[in-house]
Amino acid sequence: MAKNFLTPAETAQSFIGIGDYKTKMPVPKIIISSFLAGAYIALAAQVMTTVTHDMAGSFGVGFTSFIGGCVFGIALVLVLIAGSDLFTGNCLLSMGWLNGNLTSKQVLNNWGLVYAGNFIGCLFLVWMMYTSGIWDAHGSQIGAHAVAIAYKKTQLTFLEAFVRGMGCNWLVCLAVVIVAAGQDTMGKILGAWFPVMVFIASGFEHCVANMFIIPAGIIASLDPAIAKVVISLHPTWDISSLNVQAFLYNNLLPVTLGNIVSGAVLVGGVYWYLYVKGSKETSKEPQKAEQTGFQAAKLGRKQS
Repeated sequence: MAKNFLTPAETAQSFIGIGDYKTKMPVPKIIISSFLAGAYIALAAQVMTTVTHDMAGSFGVGFTSFIGGCVFGIALVLVLIAGSDLFTGNCLLSMGWLNGNLTSKQVLNNWGLVYAGNFIGCLFLVWMMYTSGIWDAHGSQIGAHAVAIAYKKTQLTFLEAFVRGMGCNWLVCLAVVIVAAGQDTMGKILGAWFPVMVFIASGFEHCVANMFIIPAGIIASLDPAIAKVVISLHPTWDISSLNVQAFLYNNLLPVTLGNIVSGAVLVGGVYWYLYVKGSKETSKEPQKAEQTGFQAAKLGRKQS
């Protein structure tokens, strides 16, 4: 009977070809694919905000975080199963770079394009939520919750945000590995969902999710009705400090760096060392790597 999963060694080998495939995609396709991933992550972040906005008072912070993680789990399912390119998952391109199949320029170029596309997708969802009126629901409590989540994220120290970013992408990239190993749709869905649920419930930080969450909080805080609710709930907060500078320097920069370190090193680097380095199965020839990538595409080319 055929097995329904790849071994860790087989999975790691497949990422060499996948990396070659991804870096050779035409730029317009990379941008559109990464736009979709940003939008998918933002959709999950929005449903998490809506579902949990009034839970903590009745069910406690811990259980609320768990439920938030459960609903946010749809994010990576959409990215990996429906198909798109996510910056945090593409940190695994480090495997191809370490193996000599990819140059630094190829990796950095892909990262830059995907990062930009993810950001555009997230901002598109910010616009959708702003114009939808959803933030005004339940006496503006959903909008106030969006502001509160964003405000707390910008109050982290650089080190806190960096380490939380590491914890997040360690789990996200492990989810990508599990999905690549899976040979059936349900196995891939479960592999994508569980690690993401854990990172949200743990309070870790994802740079692409924050590309939606914090701009959404900034925009929502400009609504007088929403701001009034936030101030009534948190009278000591200075929500004017929730701004673009706080977003970029207090959160996005350290979280992005943390995501890169864990994805490229703790998962990509470690798995390359364990299962790819010195292996006779992996060729450094571009043609063979490309063929491997297209074979991997049948199992989940959209590993982001």
